[in-house]
Amino acid sequence: MYPELFRIGPLTIHTYGAMYALGILAAAGLSEHLYRRRGGRPGVMADMVLPVMLGVILGARALFILVEREYYIQNPLEILMVWKGGLVFYGGLIGGALAFVLTTRLRRLPLWEMADILAPGVALGHALGRLGCFFAGSCYGRPTNLPWAVTYTNPNSLAGDILGVPVHPTQLYSAAFLVLLSGILVFIGSRSTFRGQVIASYGILYGTFRFFIEFLRGDPRGTVDLAGIALSTSQTVSLVLVPVSLGLYLYLKKRGDES
Repeated sequence: MYPELFRIGPLTIHTYGAMYALGILAAAGLSEHLYRRRGGRPGVMADMVLPVMLGVILGARALFILVEREYYIQNPLEILMVWKGGLVFYGGLIGGALAFVLTTRLRRLPLWEMADILAPGVALGHALGRLGCFFAGSCYGRPTNLPWAVTYTNPNSLAGDILGVPVHPTQLYSAAFLVLLSGILVFIGSRSTFRGQVIASYGILYGTFRFFIEFLRGDPRGTVDLAGIALSTSQTVSLVLVPVSLGLYLYLKKRGDES
């Protein structure tokens, strides 16, 4: 594919990073639009983007380093080389959530209402990030003979282990689902009956999808042994995220804070 977008002298613009940046802008733009549509002051959501995205990047990188800690113990200088791949979404979700909670508290903003507004943007931004993975050769799928399989041939891509092998385009599966999820969350938000309904729905829907899409992934991403069953790190997190989100949904619905 196209791991490098273009070069300007010694400067290389990597597709992975460019799509990640575009995803941040898309998340900020959609969140700002939804906030202003609810009567919010212009610029509030946009001002929250920087601390939240910083939390996302730090969390995503930290979890990847934790999963691949043996490699980074041997190659500590590569810890900062994000353009080589190495961002785990669930780590970013945790880091971003912590930064989001802190920011809303400091600004004295309603936590669940703001989370509901942000959720569709997170899904949309994540979709663009998955396209960056696709072009860079990261997060590829298992070998397959399906007619829509993709084959990586560029030696500079992050798919060095499967060059020349047709694989599932799991990045495109995820991107398509996330665009759909973003639309679903906007729809839920327009008809929500309690605060927190959108963000809880996001956790349930995305966690369920992520658990099953992981069975088609073929890239090395760490495993966790649960009662003799080997699951990926993301599947393990999904097993926590879905019931927690479902419990949160039921709790907030019962509490009945009107949206």
